[in-house]
Amino acid sequence: MSAVRVGVLSDTRLFSEGLARIINSEASLQFVDVRDKDALLATVPAGRPEILLLDGRMGGALALCQRFCSAVEPKILVLALPDDGPLATDALIAGARGILYQRARAKEVVQAITLVHQGKIWAPRHIVAAAWKKCRPDAEAGQRLAGWQYLSAREREVLRHAAAGFANKELADRLAISEATVKVHLMHIFRKVGCRSRTELVAAYHGMIPLDVERPARRRLRA
Repeated sequence: MSAVRVGVLSDTRLFSEGLARIINSEASLQFVDVRDKDALLATVPAGRPEILLLDGRMGGALALCQRFCSAVEPKILVLALPDDGPLATDALIAGARGILYQRARAKEVVQAITLVHQGKIWAPRHIVAAAWKKCRPDAEAGQRLAGWQYLSAREREVLRHAAAGFANKELADRLAISEATVKVHLMHIFRKVGCRSRTELVAAYHGMIPLDVERPARRRLRA
């Protein structure tokens, strides 16, 4: 398997060099030098980064997300955002596929690159839910989620609350059930819709990423 090409776009040299060291330390990643953002999309695909780490402190960072999101590559990961600030929601709306806060460590950067390259979203689930509500406040989410038809009425209720960003304790209080019951419902939902994490579930529920649930669906029909 070829290494994932990763570029960094920042106007802070030390920030770029630090990320370059992280990328170069991973055999599964290949650092691509990005010198000119205006020429980035004009580069032939073979030389273009597949993932672009974008410094969220740069002027015009959100505009760059919007500019790149219409292209197949690169997928954008916005870094160095203030914790839980409104910029994270706006970055997802602008087309970013991942959010990393100022406190993120090298291990998280690598994990985020890997998952975003796989087509997933790296962001707190409440930020994903907030981005969807802000972007499509009247949209009826969940109905088109593959595997929806295999969920019970209670599982759909749990899913709606989980997709709104509620933690297990909050969800249990709202539905007057125990946290253990919430976890059982979520385990069944994960299996039926074919996802592996809460963030992935929220993103799929809101239509931000597709899920292939043919295998889980068939397993459900045999049960």
